[in-house]
Amino acid sequence: MTILTTVFALAVLVTVHEAGHFFVARWCGVKVLRFSVGFGRPIFRKIGKDGTEYVFAWLPLGGYVSMMDSRNNTLSDSDLKVAFDLKSPWKRIAIVAAGPLVNLLFAGLLYAVVQVSGTPQLIPVAVAMDESISGFQSPQRILAIDGQQTPTWEAVNIALAKRIGETTSIEFLIQGLDEQLLQQQAVLPNKLDALPVLGSPVERSFAVTQWMSASVQASPMSQLGLTVWRPNVPIKVDYIVPQGAAEIAGLRVGDKIVSINQEPMAGYNEFVAFVQSHADMAVSVTLERNSGRIDVPVQLSSYVNELGGRIGIIGIGVASISWPQSIRFEQQLGLVPGLLAGGQQALEMAGLTLSFLGRMVQGLVSVEHLSGPISIAKIAGASAESGFITYITFMAYLSVSLGVLNLLPVPMLDGGHLLYYLVEVVTGRKVPERIQAFGLRIGMALVFSVMIIAVANDLMRL
Repeated sequence: MTILTTVFALAVLVTVHEAGHFFVARWCGVKVLRFSVGFGRPIFRKIGKDGTEYVFAWLPLGGYVSMMDSRNNTLSDSDLKVAFDLKSPWKRIAIVAAGPLVNLLFAGLLYAVVQVSGTPQLIPVAVAMDESISGFQSPQRILAIDGQQTPTWEAVNIALAKRIGETTSIEFLIQGLDEQLLQQQAVLPNKLDALPVLGSPVERSFAVTQWMSASVQASPMSQLGLTVWRPNVPIKVDYIVPQGAAEIAGLRVGDKIVSINQEPMAGYNEFVAFVQSHADMAVSVTLERNSGRIDVPVQLSSYVNELGGRIGIIGIGVASISWPQSIRFEQQLGLVPGLLAGGQQALEMAGLTLSFLGRMVQGLVSVEHLSGPISIAKIAGASAESGFITYITFMAYLSVSLGVLNLLPVPMLDGGHLLYYLVEVVTGRKVPERIQAFGLRIGMALVFSVMIIAVANDLMRL
């Protein structure tokens, strides 16, 4: 699944990118010799009626459009009219810029699909991970961050991502909720649907220093000491992790955990808190099984979290959470509003990507944040398993990234060629071939260095 979803996503996005170059080149009167998706040995090859060779190669990590060019091809008199390098600089700019811009446009269309589909989400309701975070001991709805409204958790994460690398204060606008009523809504779905608000909205400030500049595994909320509020559901075992502590101890699917070390477990939240605070300890778990109760000794295991602390784990999953209807959010837009919202989201993500890259160049953000093909493959597989809409959202952001990165003024990328052509427009002369060749070597060194760092980061995360 991971391989197939990754190949499909990359093949589609590369095809869209190269199609932008292809169709604008044709519109500008340039002859296209080859349209290739992927590199290496061709899997599929066909010569079209227009004389263009269409190729799908075995390594779909990129592609290219090969055009008639007097620097690389022997041209007849008739070919001079259709050679790329002999066109005006403005036409060459249009051809080169078309690929990245079409990627951004395609991302907007994918985001529009999400907006029109009306994917159910949750409004952001958070609680403190421990008692030290004042103001979040009870569930708090996050209404806005730094003045930006946050109707969903996605909006919260985007608002926090904008502050990565900064030393600043992050301003929250929050409103308290009645946890007891929320819990009742979870137990009695479709009842008491009104959001149980307590008091008026208040502001809460979080001072941060070089916000998440070096962290890659932690979620933005956990870095603030906050976590998602969840209903306190019964602890009924629904899944057992292979070779985990629970399986080794003999727990079974269907067991209901009643207490640990004779301490009653009222619900899943108390259970998680207890297990996490007893890393690598031997405990006695009281279960309800087949209408009876038994005590099972369990040796808990652990992992090290992003802050270096050791967190206890038992290796089970519980029955699905029933989220209260009052904290569910679903906005289904019409076609035109959906297209506008999709385009706006694509531009927002493009701006966020550029801002992130700028902070990385300034040294405010660590290169540990870079991800390579392994991480992309893992995210592709996980998003596909989460559903069609999640996978579409992943493809949209990947398309934004492809468009933005290709517009960077780095020789070897589309943006590097655009830089040369803009210099030609200003000076009236083409950039000398020797300078372009030197720039190409620098660009290749830079791009391959970044790729090596990204792959190394991927391997470190395995």
